[in-house]
Amino acid sequence: MSMCPPIANHPRQRSIQPGETMDITFQSQGEFAGEALFFFVFEKEPEKTPGLQTWLAAQGGWLSGNPAVDTFSGKAKSVRYFFPPSGTASPAAILVGLGGRKNFEPRELRRAVASAVGCAMDLRMTEFGLNGQALRDTGLDLPLAVEETTCAAMTSVYRFERLKTEKDEPPSQPPKLRILMDDQIDDQADARLKDRLDKSLATGHGLNLARDLVNMPANLATPEYLAQTARDLAARYGFGVEVMAADQIEALGMGAFAAVFQANRDQARLIILDSRPSVSGLAGQSASIDAEKPLVVIGKGITFDTGGISLKPSQSMEEMKGDMGGAAAVLGFFEAHGRLGQNDGNQRRIVGIIPCTENLPGPKAVKPGDVVTTCSGKTVEIINTDAEGRLLLCDALAYGKRYNPLGIVDLATLTGAMVVSLGPRIAGAFAAPQSLAEQVRRIGERVGEPCWPMPLWEDYKDELKSEVADLKNVGAREGGAIYAALFLQRFVPENTPWIHLDIAGPAFAKKKGDHGIAGGTGFGVRILVELVREWPEES
Repeated sequence: MSMCPPIANHPRQRSIQPGETMDITFQSQGEFAGEALFFFVFEKEPEKTPGLQTWLAAQGGWLSGNPAVDTFSGKAKSVRYFFPPSGTASPAAILVGLGGRKNFEPRELRRAVASAVGCAMDLRMTEFGLNGQALRDTGLDLPLAVEETTCAAMTSVYRFERLKTEKDEPPSQPPKLRILMDDQIDDQADARLKDRLDKSLATGHGLNLARDLVNMPANLATPEYLAQTARDLAARYGFGVEVMAADQIEALGMGAFAAVFQANRDQARLIILDSRPSVSGLAGQSASIDAEKPLVVIGKGITFDTGGISLKPSQSMEEMKGDMGGAAAVLGFFEAHGRLGQNDGNQRRIVGIIPCTENLPGPKAVKPGDVVTTCSGKTVEIINTDAEGRLLLCDALAYGKRYNPLGIVDLATLTGAMVVSLGPRIAGAFAAPQSLAEQVRRIGERVGEPCWPMPLWEDYKDELKSEVADLKNVGAREGGAIYAALFLQRFVPENTPWIHLDIAGPAFAKKKGDHGIAGGTGFGVRILVELVREWPEES
């Protein structure tokens, strides 16, 4: 996120405290009394920005003709700001570059908004506005521009500082962003814009919840902490919830999941969330034939991963607190889903399945060569205890069958091989049918959570054959992400559409970027919000 140039004697940057967000609403232009206005400028085109030129002409000349305006480069994420003369009843102007006009995409708008908000916060401003004309000037559909602006603004102010004892005094209230609209919008268009604003506010809250969960250290964000988060969501939004401990999980026959938690049974939890609990029973009960078929979303919840007996190297092991990024994304999605209520095409029933534990060594830990029986009845030889995520997920996938689902989506920080294949910012999408992977690729491109379709190649399945069990939990070293997905596919209920998102790279950012600070990104929340809306009804 680009910040403003340094200012002499500038106070330290303020921090947004946990639980805070931005206060974002629409406002008529005549009512705005904030400290700054944002203007977006394409590269080398300040004179071709109608919103900026109209505003300049109305300012009594204090900024018109200023060469610093005319020479503003407009390069992506560049920022230049102007304060009015003393005694002038005018807000400051913050110009933000969009880059080149050709092939302009929503992601460039998100970056520009993050730069603008970052600059205003650096200047210790508390209320700033964005003219609706500035959004139109981007050439994007206005409702889409409103949605992307809101999500970008909310995520750009995110900070995780709740564990610091030395920090700035928190602001007395969250910063305010006002999207300024003219009076020429008809009621129907106005309703569409408000719907988009509500949707993006809900999504932003979900994203930031997921980020909090990933950023929380593992001694605090335990499986029980995730379970309590689910209970809180259920109480707030009327979801059904059930949380099972080790004995109950074993009673379900989840031998693969149990193998991972046997070194620390107290930390095992299986979390079930149901957005429509009145439709059918929860965890221990199969859905009735007449029950509404849900979309099932599954998130891997390894709250800390040492690798178990197959111990990981110590370098960067502290980042393994983020191995529950899939679980965080599912909980963040339920936050967004709950805030949206039954509006905005949000009526579909969703069931979340979140298996949670730590993966630790110890005298009772699972060993390489052990064989376990999954709740599907299939047996698995555990070759590598650091390939534990798929052991949780295989039981969760098989368990999903009892809901007679429309489809299943699972998200997991599953393999380092996926990061080697696609780098740190792109998730791998494995799907059956393959068209689902292409659908998610399009969604991810639109919302800034990039995914790339990956193959489920039949010929590789032989590598998962075991001499002593039905299959083993790892294949060859090369193509490791594909073998992991092929392993999971063996447990997907028959004839059920399924997509597996390996988010090992983008769930955790090692340095600040489009999402703001380093750490958890909330990757997957926006994809789930959109995918739930687009998932087809049963044919």
